[in-house]
Amino acid sequence: MGLLSSSVSISRFSIKGALPSDYLEQYPLQIRRHGFRELDENSAEDRSVGWVNLLDVLDNEFIGEEFFKENFITLSLRIDVRKVPQKALKYYCMLAENEQKARLNKEYLAKAARQEIRERVYFQLLKRVIPQCNVYDMMWNLNQKTVVFSSQSNPVCEEFSKRFKETFGLSLIALFPYTLAEKHLSENQLSQVEQTQPYSFY
Repeated sequence: MGLLSSSVSISRFSIKGALPSDYLEQYPLQIRRHGFRELDENSAEDRSVGWVNLLDVLDNEFIGEEFFKENFITLSLRIDVRKVPQKALKYYCMLAENEQKARLNKEYLAKAARQEIRERVYFQLLKRVIPQCNVYDMMWNLNQKTVVFSSQSNPVCEEFSKRFKETFGLSLIALFPYTLAEKHLSENQLSQVEQTQPYSFY
């Protein structure tokens, strides 16, 4: 679910590094450069990741630069994936292998021939797969140097952090209770936090 939904699971990050002085000119170029690109059905690519307009998942050109909202940058990370089911791949590979064995009048095929068949069949099936589209929203508070992201999945957050660094040249630090404590508590208080132990109320 996105940040505009009635309920959403989020991850929070702080920014490591400073905004470049020319970010108003530089960031639009970088955002467009790393914008989402549709998967070409004739290619062997099975995954595409990039930025889209938070209010329009089909907008990857950002002509109006709507991502600038006062002291915020808002974007969505779109991840499209297409997968060939392994059972389907195995079945169609068996069909193709049987056809080739019959055509060549052979009982067995060499490993290289079977690998070539597998790659060809995989590509043929991949072209027929409808990509699964997932969109995750981001809100970056430029003044507070914090980012809210609408996912708690570790792989998705890792993908987001990687794309954020590639686009903006800044690293993200995940915010959770201990990292928040590091920012707001004294050394003595932090030492006490480190000594705490889990406790069951039951």
